[in-house]
Amino acid sequence: MTKPTQRRRHLLALALLCVAFLTAAAHAADTKTAADNTVKAPPGWELRNGAWVPLVPPGEGTPDAQVAQMVKDLAAGNTKKLIKDAKVWIKKNPKHPLMPQVLLLQGDAEVFRGNRYEALYSYEELVVNYPTSELYIHTLEREYNIADALLRGFRRKFLGLRLFSATEDAIELLDRIQDRQRGAPLAERAGLRVADYYYEVGKFPEAADSYSDFLKRYPYSQYVRKAEIRRAESSLANFRGILFDFTPLYDAREQLATISENYKQSSLELQTRAVDDRIYQLEGAKELEIARYYWRAGRKHAAAFYYKRVKENWPGTTWANEARTELSRRIPEEASK
Repeated sequence: MTKPTQRRRHLLALALLCVAFLTAAAHAADTKTAADNTVKAPPGWELRNGAWVPLVPPGEGTPDAQVAQMVKDLAAGNTKKLIKDAKVWIKKNPKHPLMPQVLLLQGDAEVFRGNRYEALYSYEELVVNYPTSELYIHTLEREYNIADALLRGFRRKFLGLRLFSATEDAIELLDRIQDRQRGAPLAERAGLRVADYYYEVGKFPEAADSYSDFLKRYPYSQYVRKAEIRRAESSLANFRGILFDFTPLYDAREQLATISENYKQSSLELQTRAVDDRIYQLEGAKELEIARYYWRAGRKHAAAFYYKRVKENWPGTTWANEARTELSRRIPEEASK
């Protein structure tokens, strides 16, 4: 290697090192800035278990004392009173630093009463209007739990009865959580929950797409193995039969090859080779059906071409034997060629 070439390589390595250092420094600065911008609990309050609580009893009759009473009411199950008091308090104290806490209490009271969907109105107002509050991430956790309940069958109320599914709202809510907490563990859980829902209810095209999206967004997630396996299973389930598009099968084969390379044990569990053999067999069956189609359509030469393809490309299979028999009976002049 010449000295100029060595010098260029050293300079390139140094440049890459500098870029990596600057990127890490920028990320650290962004993280520090986000932490510095977080609005902590007001004086006399502190964060405990995802909500603000008073350290000492506030002055009697003050807005702080009213909020402290709401905290006690929630603990005692006096949710109807809490919701009523919260509405009055919000109108009277629109710029009070405890506003995020009151919105959180209002939403928590609705959840306590079984009105998960109604709780979202208070939670969303907190998330939209107070994104720097330290209650923000805890509110998103609550929204995730509500979305999960909606996907499990919890229904919206109408005339006092739970009649309407809110599945689409739940999916949208989980998508918003991903956008609001990009790269965070909660965002990963939200993305995976969407994909798992589609998988569980048998919507396999949507499941395959959602798992692919998850793998793009979170390539280093702890759930990558699960997502890759279920994406392959969803692709297999998308195959509708030999008369339809084979793309889902080819996608599944490629995905299974990736799993086989990365997760040896998973490959054995999924019987990757058996699936690959199944695809091989189905391709032969489809080619045979094409030959039969051309025979029925009166196109003898095209039929003979596909019969011969099956014999040559799938030797030793049932399809090859059937192709040989049908070709000899239907187009004997081509069988000997």
